[in-house]
Amino acid sequence: MAYRSESINAIYFCPMQKLLFLSFFLFFATSAGAQTFRGSALFGVNFSQIDGDDLNGFYQPGLNAGLRVVAILSDRWRVGPEILFSQQGARRNANTVNISPYDRFRLNTLEVPLMVYFKDWRITAEAGFSYQRLINFSALDSGGQDITEVTEFEENLVAFKAGATIYFSPNWGMNMRWSKHLSDFNRQAPDFRGRTVSLRLVYTFGDGEEMPQPIEEQ
Repeated sequence: MAYRSESINAIYFCPMQKLLFLSFFLFFATSAGAQTFRGSALFGVNFSQIDGDDLNGFYQPGLNAGLRVVAILSDRWRVGPEILFSQQGARRNANTVNISPYDRFRLNTLEVPLMVYFKDWRITAEAGFSYQRLINFSALDSGGQDITEVTEFEENLVAFKAGATIYFSPNWGMNMRWSKHLSDFNRQAPDFRGRTVSLRLVYTFGDGEEMPQPIEEQ
C-alpha cells in the first residue's frame, strides 16, 4: 500500500512499532549482563540520494541513531539486530539534471537491520538486510512548492547493507555503512530507490570489545 502524508502514521507510531521498541529494550535489559551478548549505542549522520529522481549525489544529510545488540557466536563471528531512527532523501545540487521535477525529499523512517559481523584485529566487517517503516516525509518540486500531499511513497521498504567499524578503544569505534534499497519507494515509478552512506560513532557498553594485545618488545 502506498503511504500518504496524511496517514495517522505520520503522527503516531503504529502498535507494531511500539511493540518492536518494547521487545528490543526488554531483550537488551535481560541480556546486557550475559557474556554471550553485547550492546552498543549508535549515533551519526546519513548522506543519501534517490536513484531515478535526477537529483544526483549524496547531498541530503540526515540523522542515524539507535541501539544494537549482538550475540557473540565465536571470537570472530556475531549476529544481531539494530533499531534506528534514520533520515534519508535527496536534494538538488550543482550536479542535478535540469529536467528533474523535484527539489528535495526528506524521509523519516524506523529501521531494523539484521546484521552478521566478522571481527579481526580492531576492525569488524558487517553485512545484512533491513526492514524500514516510513513514519512521515516531505517533498518539494523544482519550483520550491510543497508537493507532500500529492506524493505517495511505499510505507514498507527493504534494503541491503554492508560496512565496517574500526575500534579506537574497547568502548569507542567509528562505523561506515553503505545501504541500497531493494524495493521501490513508489510502485508507479520503477527504480525509484534510495542509496545511503552512513558515518556513525559506536559506543559499546560494559567492558566493550576485546582489543589486540600490544606486541612485546624483544
